Order: sequence, then C-alpha cells, then structure tokens
Amino acid sequence: MRRIVIVGTAVAVLVGAGAAYAAFYNGYTGSKLTFAPKVAGSKAHPVAIKETEYLTATAPAGDRAAPLTDIRITIYGVKTRGGKLPKCTGAQIDAAGAAGGYDKACPAGSLIAQGPVHSLLGPGTDPSASSGTACNPYLHVYNGGAHSQVFFFTTDATHQCAGLVTGQTAPYFGTISHSGLNWTLDVALPPDISTKVANVPGLYGSLITEDLVYKRSTHYMDSIACGVHHKRPYSIRYTDTDYNGASVSQTIKGTSPC
Repeated sequence: MRRIVIVGTAVAVLVGAGAAYAAFYNGYTGSKLTFAPKVAGSKAHPVAIKETEYLTATAPAGDRAAPLTDIRITIYGVKTRGGKLPKCTGAQIDAAGAAGGYDKACPAGSLIAQGPVHSLLGPGTDPSASSGTACNPYLHVYNGGAHSQVFFFTTDATHQCAGLVTGQTAPYFGTISHSGLNWTLDVALPPDISTKVANVPGLYGSLITEDLVYKRSTHYMDSIACGVHHKRPYSIRYTDTDYNGASVSQTIKGTSPC
C-alpha cells in the first residue's frame, strides 16, 4: 500500500536535478497557537478549550522550505484527556485501507483535530520553487491514548497532492509528555512525508502552511492554569533537514491570552 508510482508533474520535478545551490535555513516566524475560551481553569476545575495551530515555513525568495523532520510543541497550563477517549492506531488505519475503507478505520470520538495543509513537493537536489509541485492534502489527527496522537493525510476532490491518493503515505505518530504544568507533543516526521515522500527516493516535502484545529467539542484538551499577565506561554521547536543534508533546529516562542 505504501509503494506508489508518482504520475504527471510529480515525476517531472525529479528530472534534470543536480544544479548548484546554497544552503539555507527556514523561517517560522508566522507560526502561532491560539486557545478559546480565554480561561485559566485549575487542576481541580479544568475547562475544556479549543486549540488552533497555525504552522508555517518560509525560505529565501524563489526557494522551497527545507523539509521538516520533527515538530515539538510545548504548552503551559494544559492537559489532554487521551486516556479517557476512544483511540485509533496506525495499524487500524492500515488495516481499513487494505479493505478499502479509511473513512471507517477509527471509532467515533477518536478524531481530535483536523485541517488543511499546503505544501510543495520537489527534488532534494534542487530547492527552487519552480521545481516544486503543489501538494495540498487534508490532515486528520486521532487520539492514540494517554501519551500519543496519530496523524494521517488524506486526499479528495478538493485536497489533492500531485496525483497521490489516500493511503500512499502512512500514519505517523506524536508522543505526549509532561513536566510540571507544561504539556509537550513531539511529532517525528518520517521520511515518507519529509525527505522520501510516498517512498519516492529524493522527493522532498516542503511545508507552506498547516492549520489544525482541536475542537472544544471533542473534550480532548483542558486548561488547568495560566501564565503571568493572563498569557499562556508556548513554544514550537522545528527541526528540518536542509538541502545540504544538515539538521537544523529553531524554536519559536509566543503567548496567547487565557
């Protein structure tokens, strides 16, 4: 299921590679997290909240962003209820796909977030935007239990990715941990969505934007505290692999009213 042949322009981006280029680092300054309602809550009286993640990567003019290999998000004063909600595993998604029913893979109540992704696919030997092909799938996030989340890309008539179809990239995972009042989600992005998209050697995926919403109605995330001056601190650490093969990490910090 994970082995595919990219058709049309997705193959064309790999032809004629080998031009010289300069190493560069991504920019992530447009990324932000927001929460609603603007409440503090407490451990004794947690309040369900919605979280919206807007992630974006930029590169020098005319280039694609370097592919991401890890995203680590830390939020102050929240907890998640994965241990109390229905969960779904990557194995369930894979099994359902083999039977032709991804939409029936996961139990009701296990979908905790979703949203569109805009990106470009292109050769790892040439970072130019002109060598990229649009890839705009839809991302689903499922509860994987108390300590994990499961991510899965889908395509349809309005969310297409260079000829790829649902199931040609595998589910991947994020790990949840806690330190004091800080909640952290660390998502390792596997090669088949970063530096070997859909298992095609040398095909890089470059993020433009990702807009995920964890709805309050899922009762997945609770606010249990707030930072000073009614501001909730958060950080987003991005790790990417540049076009020279070097791994680079950058951290974006911010606050959101609570």
